[in-house]
Amino acid sequence: MDNHALLFKRLMENTPESVFFKDLNSRFIAINTTCAAKFGLENPEEAIGKTDFDFFAIEHAQVALEDEHQIIATQQPIINKEEREVFNDENRTVAWASTSKYPLLDEDGTVIGTYGITRNITEKKAQYEEIQHLKNQMESILNAVPNMIFVKDEYGRFVLANEAAKNYLDSEFGDIIGKTDYELGVPEERADQYRNIEKEVIATQKTAFHPEEKTYRHDGTEFWHQTIKVPFTLGNGKPGVLSVTTDVSKRIQYEVELLDSLNVISKQNERLSNFAHIVSHNLRNHAGGISMLSSLIQVSESTEEKEELIGMLESASERLNETIADLNEIIDKQSKAEIDLKLLDFREVLDGIKEVLATEIKTHGVKFFEEIEPGLYFRYSPAYLDSILLNLCSNAIKYRHPDRVPEVHIKVWREQEKVHMQISDNGRGIDLEKHSASIFGMYKTFHGNENAKGIGLYITKNQIESLGGSIQIESEPDSGTTFTIDFGKQHRNKMLTPV
Repeated sequence: MDNHALLFKRLMENTPESVFFKDLNSRFIAINTTCAAKFGLENPEEAIGKTDFDFFAIEHAQVALEDEHQIIATQQPIINKEEREVFNDENRTVAWASTSKYPLLDEDGTVIGTYGITRNITEKKAQYEEIQHLKNQMESILNAVPNMIFVKDEYGRFVLANEAAKNYLDSEFGDIIGKTDYELGVPEERADQYRNIEKEVIATQKTAFHPEEKTYRHDGTEFWHQTIKVPFTLGNGKPGVLSVTTDVSKRIQYEVELLDSLNVISKQNERLSNFAHIVSHNLRNHAGGISMLSSLIQVSESTEEKEELIGMLESASERLNETIADLNEIIDKQSKAEIDLKLLDFREVLDGIKEVLATEIKTHGVKFFEEIEPGLYFRYSPAYLDSILLNLCSNAIKYRHPDRVPEVHIKVWREQEKVHMQISDNGRGIDLEKHSASIFGMYKTFHGNENAKGIGLYITKNQIESLGGSIQIESEPDSGTTFTIDFGKQHRNKMLTPV
């Protein structure tokens, strides 16, 4: 036996792959020991003259025969063909193999058959199928979650994306795989932002969290998303970034609704507070006036004076009833989001307040100077306007200067559909250098009056600002006080003048 024959014999005896040779009719002319063991033979020579039909079920043997006829006809090999081998035994054993077959030529180059080598890949096939099964399961899980999950390479190209990400991004651009944010129509500024974050994640190998941001889908639908980006290694060993984007639109909506509810509750509480202050403070003015009139009636000596005082008492009682009616209306409507506004005649409201204060006006000889634009109507809360005017007018009288006849100057005007009021007095004034920070504070008093409660200006400011307005003060000791009021933006475009 020459060296070549010896080497061939050793290869046939020891290679773990099955080696076989066949004639033109696909009959075995030689097999190695591994192939014999595969066929259940004790000696390779037992296979000589037999075909695949002797060892395999017809579904595999027929395909193998056709392949060999093709090789003989074309002299072209078949390389690494994956085959499902079904054995012709009682159990119809199944194995997987990778087979390469070649034309068998004689010394003259004439085809005299085929030969081949088969590698058993049953275990690897099972492992592959298990991996594929796990991969399919993972894909199913990724596609089932509502979060957008995707992976980009170091150049910002999508290399993997679940259905949620594809549905959000690829509507008009086709598959997003291989594309960048720029190619998918993401606004350049936002695409730059994403790109910079991903570069930083790759460079630092640290996770980055992108907080809530408003985004828009291709169809204009608004969403709120938050994203976490983590370092990721691709299958080729190159760096990438895994992103998980969560739709937090419902949470943001709930937060907005909660904030709106809190604002409504705050406004309701504010109105309840105003109502409580109006009851405790403003009714005291009415009650005080009625009490004073009752005392004056008791000591009056003339019938004319008594009749005049009784008339003033009746007017004061009517104003008290009107105030109580307004307060009852506020109670009935506390559950509403906004205070109901009514079309008010400013002159009429001011005259009513002067009737409430008629006793104090008469007792102290208060002079009113009024400059009110004729027919000035505007929408406002009746109870609030009564309270504002009553507080400011009563304060002008209460803090009158002892050495001067009390004067109250009231100017009301419309300017570019804005209603303003300026009310000035010549009273004792306030040292704003000392008290400017607390002038509108609750329970803040500045003159030591026993009857002063320190809530009138607090109520007034609160009511004006609750309807979108503002109040300013100018004052000097012994020189009087001026309040300037803007009745609020939300009412400026609703100024009406009856025809």
